[in-house]
Amino acid sequence: MIPMTVHPIYRIVIFIAKMMFSELFDGDIYGYENIPRYGPCLLACNHLSYFDPPFIGSAVPGREVFSLARSSLFSTKFRHWLFSNMNCIPLDRKSGDVMAIKTALHLLKNGKCVMIYPEGTRSADGSIGEPLAGIGMLACKMEVPVIPCRIFGTFEVMNRNAKFFDWNQKATIVFGQPILPKDYIIAPDSREKYKLTATYIMNIVQNLQIPEVDIS
Repeated sequence: MIPMTVHPIYRIVIFIAKMMFSELFDGDIYGYENIPRYGPCLLACNHLSYFDPPFIGSAVPGREVFSLARSSLFSTKFRHWLFSNMNCIPLDRKSGDVMAIKTALHLLKNGKCVMIYPEGTRSADGSIGEPLAGIGMLACKMEVPVIPCRIFGTFEVMNRNAKFFDWNQKATIVFGQPILPKDYIIAPDSREKYKLTATYIMNIVQNLQIPEVDIS
């Protein structure tokens, strides 16, 4: 059961993540004004590290974020309690997880912001991989704004093969302009519709870059 009120655990984790992002990794955020302050939306993000969910969640101004997360993170009673109260939705990546999809749809119907990683897993080499159809299905079914997001630097901070994180790295988050249903629904109803939509969204994520800042 996903709580519809903000749990203290979520507030604590977001506070710590915000401090780590800004103070330890000299974090910069661009395009936060592109995130709707209210109403349903999907955040479509690349995935480099365990740090991505709390960092991105802490960068969203003024609203809580719900995240799809692999079900193995919920393997014990304590972990289930912890991650559930951090607004994580358990997702079985090896099968079509109907319950996770229903939960995400329910949250969107109730005006929430849901974060999903279209690649389905952390990058093995820091590059952006091929998206799964899940983001396309959620977007097309709900017809909500999709906010593309790209995070930089967290692969170097701590990638999937690292045992420790590197304090000497910089992390940056870039939010792109909302992608509206009229833009991402690019195919009639068919077996390929969700995959085409996912690919369209992921291409926009991949094209996001850190803006050049004039320091003169």
